[in-house]
Amino acid sequence: MKSAFSLLLLAALLALGACADPVKYTSRKVAPCASPKTALLGAPYARLSESSCAVAIAPFDLAVWNEAPYNSHKVRGMDNIDLGCKPLSPSTDNCTYCGLPGHSNTLMINFDPSVYSEDLNMGRAMLAVYSPNNPQGLVNAQLRGRLNIGDEMQSLARNREGVAGTQRQQIVDGWIFFDVTNFVARAINERRNSIQFELSVPCQTPANNLVTVGVNKREPRLVVEFN
Repeated sequence: MKSAFSLLLLAALLALGACADPVKYTSRKVAPCASPKTALLGAPYARLSESSCAVAIAPFDLAVWNEAPYNSHKVRGMDNIDLGCKPLSPSTDNCTYCGLPGHSNTLMINFDPSVYSEDLNMGRAMLAVYSPNNPQGLVNAQLRGRLNIGDEMQSLARNREGVAGTQRQQIVDGWIFFDVTNFVARAINERRNSIQFELSVPCQTPANNLVTVGVNKREPRLVVEFN
């Protein structure tokens, strides 16, 4: 009788566990800068000061916005994506007229800046974006951001820095760092738990302005340097 009761109790506990909501996202707080340290998640960031800390965080959401007549939609789960313009295709873009300028892709990146302490003394904040074949093409990319859902997007990061990677048969990979210090400082001070960046390449010459960026493979990072 006791064994039967134990089995029923175990079954009930398992049923309750199955009904519980799964943990989708957990914010891990970034510790204060007690001594100089770096945790960059693979981004080759060079600190402004040897006495400061530099800690990178990964986005909690990444999506590619594919914009085309009659078929604009979000795409998730891709390793890389081409920013810029491609000719439209009737089979995938459901377009009546499939000529220029084609469709454009926008990389949408969401971070949680509340993991950083509001008491930190910020030196710089950089959005790091990787390209496997043409990091120089990101120098002229458009970067916009917003602090609240529904806010208008604002242009960001006039200052950009490139860090080249390895060269493979005339192909050079590398990272571009977009300076977003003022934007991120405000987000941290106001305790925002979600900020959004949108990265795109304007449709000007669809034949040669495509830039490949890492999405789920070497995804973008937000790097904050602080004391």
